[in-house]
Amino acid sequence: MTDAVTPAVTSRSTLATRVRRLPWGPTLTTGAAGAIAFWIGAVFPGPAGEFPYYAPLGAVVAMSSTVMGSVRKSIQSIVSIWLGSAIALAVGAVLSPSPATVALVIAAGTIAGTWSWLDDTGHWVPTAALFVLIIGTEDPVAFVSAFGGLTLIGAAIGVLMTVLFPQLPLAPMERAITDVRAEVLVQLRRLAQALHGGRPPTENEWSEHRAQLAPAVENMRAARQLVVEAARANRRREPYRHRLDRQLEQAASLERVCLLVEELTQLLEEEERAENDHVGLGSELRPHTARTLLALADLVQSGDGRTADPGVKADAQDALSALVDRIQEVRVGDSPDDELFTAGSIVTTIRRCLETPRPVSTTDEATWTA
Repeated sequence: MTDAVTPAVTSRSTLATRVRRLPWGPTLTTGAAGAIAFWIGAVFPGPAGEFPYYAPLGAVVAMSSTVMGSVRKSIQSIVSIWLGSAIALAVGAVLSPSPATVALVIAAGTIAGTWSWLDDTGHWVPTAALFVLIIGTEDPVAFVSAFGGLTLIGAAIGVLMTVLFPQLPLAPMERAITDVRAEVLVQLRRLAQALHGGRPPTENEWSEHRAQLAPAVENMRAARQLVVEAARANRRREPYRHRLDRQLEQAASLERVCLLVEELTQLLEEEERAENDHVGLGSELRPHTARTLLALADLVQSGDGRTADPGVKADAQDALSALVDRIQEVRVGDSPDDELFTAGSIVTTIRRCLETPRPVSTTDEATWTA
C-alpha cells in the first residue's frame, strides 16, 4: 500500500510546487492592467472608442517584472507601433492594399524592426504596419490616432500598475543560488570520489566526473541581474534590503567558489591522469586531497561562509592542514617536483575557497541601490 501511495503523494507535491512557482504576482497585475485599460478604451470618446482592445494591448506589451523595465519596454513598444503606423501611412498614401503592398509593408517594417534600440519589441513594427494598412484603409489617420493613442494609454496604465505593485523576484534568486550550490557539491564530491581509487583516473573517467557548473552559474547571473534591476525605483526595496544584501553576497561568493572549483577540476584532469608518465599527486597525496575536498563540500553545503557552521569550517581547515602536513612529509622524500607543485596549487585553491565570502564591494551595492 505504501509503495502505491508514495508516487501519488510525490506527484501531488511536485504539482503543488510547480503551481506555487507560477508567476502569480505578474499574472494578476497584468490582468488587472488589461481590464482597466479595456474599460477606459471602451468609454473613450470619438473614433478611438470603436477600438477599445488596443488599450489592453498597450498594457500587456508594457508590463515587465521591474519598474524600469516596464518604462523602457513601454517606450520601445509605443515607438515600434508608431514607426510601423508611419510606414503603413506612407505606403498607403501612394498604393492601394494588395498582396504586393502587404509584402512591401511587412518587408519595410521587418527591416525597421531590426533597430537595436527597439530590442525585442521590434516585431511590433511590421505588425502595426499590417494592422494600419489592412484595417485602417477607410480612415487611416483616425485609425492610427486610435491605435497609437489607446496603446499609449494602455502602456501608461501598465507602467502605473508596475509602480504600484512592483515585483521583487527574491524566490527565483534563492532557487538559482541553491542550484549552483548543489552543482558545486556534486563537482567536489565527484572529484573526491575519483581520487579515492587505487590509481589515477583516465581522461575518459575524468570527463565522467565533471558536473555542469556553467548553466547553473549563468542562470544565477541572470537571476541576480533581474533582482538588481527590480530593486531600482522599487517601493518594496527597503523592507527586503537585508535579504537582498544577503542574496547578492551569496551569489558573489558562490560564483567565486565556482571559478576556483573549475580551476581545481582542470588542474586535476591535466595532472592526475593515468595516461601521464608522472601524475600530479600520486598514491600518497590522493587520499588526503580527497578528504580535504569532501570537507570543503561539507562547508559549502552548510552555508555561505558567514552563516556556515563554525564546526564544519574548523573541520575543513583541519583537513587542509592535514594535507599540508602530508605534503611537507612527502617533500622530505624523493617525490617529483611536479607532484609537489600540483599539491601546492590544490592547497592554494582550497584555501582561497575557505576565505570566501569576501564583503560585497561598494560598486556592487551601488549597482542595485542606484
